Amino acid sequence: MELRHLRYFVAVADALNFRRAAERLNVTRPALSKQVKDLEEETGLRLLERDTVSVSLTDAGSVFLAEARAILADVERAVDLAREAQDGRRGELRIGSVGQMASSFLPGALKAFGAEFPRVDVSFVEMTPIEQLSALETGEIHLGFAYGRDAEQVPGLSSLPLVRSNFGVSVSQLHPFAERKRISLDELGKQTLLCVGAEAASNHRRDILRIFDEEGISAGSMRQISGFDALLNMIAADQGVSLLPEVLDLRNSHAIVTLPLTVEHANLDFTLWAVWRTERTSLLVRNFVRLLEQNRPMVAKKRAS
Repeated sequence: MELRHLRYFVAVADALNFRRAAERLNVTRPALSKQVKDLEEETGLRLLERDTVSVSLTDAGSVFLAEARAILADVERAVDLAREAQDGRRGELRIGSVGQMASSFLPGALKAFGAEFPRVDVSFVEMTPIEQLSALETGEIHLGFAYGRDAEQVPGLSSLPLVRSNFGVSVSQLHPFAERKRISLDELGKQTLLCVGAEAASNHRRDILRIFDEEGISAGSMRQISGFDALLNMIAADQGVSLLPEVLDLRNSHAIVTLPLTVEHANLDFTLWAVWRTERTSLLVRNFVRLLEQNRPMVAKKRAS
């Protein structure tokens, strides 16, 4: 049994006339009659009573008609839903979360995306930036965030720069440094430096060590924190200091002050990127990237995707 059998039967049942039904379907009357006969033979049911003058539904035909209409309606709805998904207007968008780091661009992009694509469900997955790169490969998330000078060169990923800033020194408002205008790197030698992520796979730790190395200064004791929100809470509780982008405004949300860092040789550049798989990128992802680009707080050229 094929869908056309159901469509042909419903057309005849609606018109109760083979000629009119054939004209509506743009097929010949003999072809239509054969399709209905094939349907009856396959089901083992007599669905229509017909003679040279009239056509009418049997009891079995009346029941079958209601179910056939429901099946065709379900198929039509399934096609509509699939078409919306193909066009990026329906589905689920899973995004890796970077918490406060995205506060300058993500709320605006999400609001615009929700208004334009209300049938798309957006969800966030808590993970570090380095974990997000792996999650993109496996399909656990559709779009993630990464930072560092090499993030735009990850094989198989396209990227969009969202935030550019310098690393500064983030301290609790209770810390003695909080009233300072600037901090030199060698002043941090006696401080506990907090880093986000596991030690073996922490870009944050590598960046901090790189800055100290480029300046020719030894870093003090370092402590790894599992997540970014936990890192902020530790800084706010005056359990250590960290190097974070100056662009982050954490005074009101976490009572954290980020001060400019004085260096002579070290590169303090920080760039946060949106990243997604280059191949087989869905329109849903592309639609969100477009709105991210419109809502980012800085302007930079996007890498070809």
